[in-house]
Amino acid sequence: MLRRLRISHFAIIDALEVSFDAGLTVLTGETGAGKSILVDALHLALGGRAQAEVVRAGCEEAIVETIFDASPALRERLTSLGLPDGSHQGSEDDELLIRRVVHKGGRSRVWVNGALCTLGVLEQVARELCDISSQHEHISLLDPQGHLDLLDRHARLMGLRQAYGEAYALYAAAAVERRQLVTEESERAQRVDYLAFQLKEISELDPQPGEEAALAAERAVLASATRLQELASAAEERLYSGERSATEGLSAAAAAVAEMAALDPSVAAIREALLAARAEVEESARELGQLAGKLREDPARLEAIDDRLTALKRLVRKHGGTLEALLVKRGAMQEELDRLEGHAEHLAALEVRVAAALLRTEEQGRKLGAARREAAGRLQVALLAQLAKLGMPKSRFEVRFDALPEPGPRGAEAGEFFFSANPGEELRPLARIASGGELSRVMLGFKSLGAASDPVDVYIFDEVDSGIGGPTAQIVGRMLKEVSRDRQLLCITHLPQIAAFADRHLVVRKEERGGRTISEVEQLGEAEPRAREVARMLSGEDLTPIALKHARELIRRSATTASPRT
Repeated sequence: MLRRLRISHFAIIDALEVSFDAGLTVLTGETGAGKSILVDALHLALGGRAQAEVVRAGCEEAIVETIFDASPALRERLTSLGLPDGSHQGSEDDELLIRRVVHKGGRSRVWVNGALCTLGVLEQVARELCDISSQHEHISLLDPQGHLDLLDRHARLMGLRQAYGEAYALYAAAAVERRQLVTEESERAQRVDYLAFQLKEISELDPQPGEEAALAAERAVLASATRLQELASAAEERLYSGERSATEGLSAAAAAVAEMAALDPSVAAIREALLAARAEVEESARELGQLAGKLREDPARLEAIDDRLTALKRLVRKHGGTLEALLVKRGAMQEELDRLEGHAEHLAALEVRVAAALLRTEEQGRKLGAARREAAGRLQVALLAQLAKLGMPKSRFEVRFDALPEPGPRGAEAGEFFFSANPGEELRPLARIASGGELSRVMLGFKSLGAASDPVDVYIFDEVDSGIGGPTAQIVGRMLKEVSRDRQLLCITHLPQIAAFADRHLVVRKEERGGRTISEVEQLGEAEPRAREVARMLSGEDLTPIALKHARELIRRSATTASPRT
């Protein structure tokens, strides 16, 4: 329920705070006093489009704040969105505080329970908080595309609708995939040719992991073969075959230490170490000799390595930047080629999937369609009963269905409301009704039918009583009163017959102060001020005793004819 609305520097409102309560609250006042501005401000707070024009002239920003009761479901939604849930320790008065600030440049900011958030988050928070209807936008009644939604909500078919929607989503996704597979056939063939060519080029070279580094090392050896041979031979001579070689020196040293050991056994270990060292040197000299014998210049092998490295580098630059990246890409291209070459099998499997999904969708569509046709009859009876209460006892209403050539996102049929207000007139699409008063009553009939099941807590009617008057206006007022027993209802009206049913009566006045126009709201808490406002609505500014008497009687009769609150 909406508890409070605070507005600052918004249009012709300088500063305004309005409290609301349960039941039916009416807002009255002269045309242009600013009644609809309150609705515009509330719409802005609930996520409506921000425009720089709403900022009061001479001010930097407009501010709108609302306080709603926070139900358990709403608190859960706030928590899921990462926002404070508005609960108070030890209190049952949990609240939702929304603050919307619009700067004169058009930029806006949003806070929910003190936390800054985006407009998208605000729209999720405000979902199902408030339903605003105006004489200019009779919501989905003027749009045949929304008629099925109204029918499904009224008949509580949203479970069937969801089951159908899930089946249709699977079918639609499979159908899109199939269509893409078929329409992209030429592109697929081109891609297959491209991948096959690239893979052939790579396969012909057949690069191996680590090959580039190994070839580079081999090339370095071949390029220095002569010098390496010279160095190996020189090292071998110094160690073994040359004059005064290392092995000769080690042998002589070992012989000398052997003589020492005969005199001093403690140095025997040194002799063993010298002999071991001579053996290591001899082995190293042997290996160097073998290496020197193998090293030869091989121009043909060097050229082959250079050609191979050049080919590898060219292929690497073309495909990946490194040999490892090239090998990874080759694997990915081979997988893609295998998948594309399996196109026929894929398409056949997809056809089976599409057929199964279509069958499931059609099955769910038949269930939903049958339930809709049954519900349409019930809606016709219920709505005509409401319209009879609203002074249209001879009206006719019908829901007409047309089968779609293929299932759509909302079912296998389209639905549209047809209506006739008077006997002898043919049923016509509801969207083509010329009378605003008739459309207002039809909309109110739908609202009264949906009040018991509608999740929205607050209804706001902005002059939707346009085009009606006299006894019909009193009937509309009584029905608004009945709807307000299940929902908080705010109604902007120019009709005294409707204002007389109010639980709370707010008057919006406009006046000039200091050269500026200011809009203010006054709550009429006492009987006589309220009677004077209803009298003004009856007769204008000339409040005659007869007008006042009539107003008092109208309020009294409205109070006695309205059924007591349950």
